[in-house]
Amino acid sequence: MKLKRLFWAKNFAAIFFAAGLLLNISCSSTKLAVPIPGHSDAVISNIYIEYQNIADIYFGLEKFDKAETYYKAAMGNKDIYWNAYYKLAKCYVYQSKWGDAQTAYDTMLKRDPENASLKSSIAYIYAMNGSIDKSIELYKNLIEETPESVEFLENYICVLLVDGQKEKASEQYDILKEKFPDSKRLEELSKQIAVKEEGESTVEKDTTASTDETSAGTVQEETIIEEIYNKPDDINQDIIMDEELKYKEELKKKQN
Repeated sequence: MKLKRLFWAKNFAAIFFAAGLLLNISCSSTKLAVPIPGHSDAVISNIYIEYQNIADIYFGLEKFDKAETYYKAAMGNKDIYWNAYYKLAKCYVYQSKWGDAQTAYDTMLKRDPENASLKSSIAYIYAMNGSIDKSIELYKNLIEETPESVEFLENYICVLLVDGQKEKASEQYDILKEKFPDSKRLEELSKQIAVKEEGESTVEKDTTASTDETSAGTVQEETIIEEIYNKPDDINQDIIMDEELKYKEELKKKQN
């Protein structure tokens, strides 16, 4: 009888040991096979944010070609897509890729059609790309819609000078001087208007000016934009950063 009890005791112990071992193996394999909910998504999101961080570093170093590559990579995340797209557009501008810049800013303007800063950016791109008529028209509309903007008026005068519209430029300059006496561009614009007037009087006195002198005058006109132009602010940076910060906070919550 004792032997029989001992036999069953050993068997039960063996069964419980095997069951316990099987349970532990099962639990361990379950932990390995089933990922933490949201973990992989968070890792992928972090990768895209790192792409954008790397792009920002390159942008700060003015290595816009490398920044362009990483901003394009960061656009794979829909939550930071437009932030990366905006910065990509600026890379195009700083690399003088006017066709790509035009497409990018037109796309953003469709998304935010009342954004005056975006319109100013497009006017700037038009001017730099040689589409002076379109730039003049857009700046004319901008100063009518936003008469309190000194930058728009300064740039309007600039493109008028580039287009050879000295009288209109002088009229707008008088308005600038009256409305914005603290403008930092007054002296520069005044010099450019004086150069235009001097050039016209020289042509009237001597119609036999050499080709070299004419070419020099043309080059001078083309550099007016580079010397005086206010590079546009584009999208409101604070709004963009707020959106990005909010997204990063939500990401941290998911990870936790």
